[in-house]
Amino acid sequence: MADVESSPVAQGFEVLSDETRLAILRALADHLSGEPGSPAVGFADLRRRVGVRDSGNFSYHLEQLEGQFVTKTSDGYRLAPAGFEVVAAMVTGSYNGEAQLGSLELSEACPHCGDILRATYEEGILRVACGEGHEFRNVIPPAVVADRSLEGIIDCWTAKTRRDLLFAIDGHCPFCYARLELSIEPDAHVDTKEVETRCDRCGAGFEIPIIVAAARDPRVGAFYFEYGIDITARPLWDPVRYEPVDITRREDPVRFEVAIQLEGDRLVAILNESLAVVEVWR
Repeated sequence: MADVESSPVAQGFEVLSDETRLAILRALADHLSGEPGSPAVGFADLRRRVGVRDSGNFSYHLEQLEGQFVTKTSDGYRLAPAGFEVVAAMVTGSYNGEAQLGSLELSEACPHCGDILRATYEEGILRVACGEGHEFRNVIPPAVVADRSLEGIIDCWTAKTRRDLLFAIDGHCPFCYARLELSIEPDAHVDTKEVETRCDRCGAGFEIPIIVAAARDPRVGAFYFEYGIDITARPLWDPVRYEPVDITRREDPVRFEVAIQLEGDRLVAILNESLAVVEVWR
């Protein structure tokens, strides 16, 4: 077994365990926000911003951050890319998990059974579910729930989920960026509406709706748009993703035939086992 305590990841978390170091990162981020054209801060100015009187003590903490979270330049110190990620986690509340959202009823009905949909937020996950067990979920930071209306929360969730699904469809884990294998084994009993995959590195699981993979093709998106529908902006439970759509799975080789019917007009897209659109006709 690997020595966890000596791993780079463990060392990185150890560096971030001190409040002074976190304050340094936040001060650098605040400076960049106010003066984007001059991202570096001198030692004395940075120490003043953080509020540490002892120069030697401050220098020690700053040195612990250098190289991984802070970059030293001729003009002073600035955030490194990893430092930006830490600050983002701090301001969004990704690690405190304190935000809560009571059960809120949505205006849309469940596209699978027509039951009422309710949104709840717990342990960093926004869930939209009906009483029959149909569920849509994704991780979202507490700050999204804390400072937005329900409509704003859903808009943010929809944008993030669309991004995460497109990452996964392209073969990248949206959480740890490992390669994802989307090759689908022949199985006549698998639900044709979605494909499941899991990241071997971080363990994150994904349920990818076939219609999302189809709609990323510009020809399919344009078909929806002809009828005034921006399919990319609609939440996953929007009826337009289900009511006019019929999905048929073929075998040898695995293919998904997605037929979309809008006001008497019909488009068919064929997807392969990697969820790439290989053919479209009307």
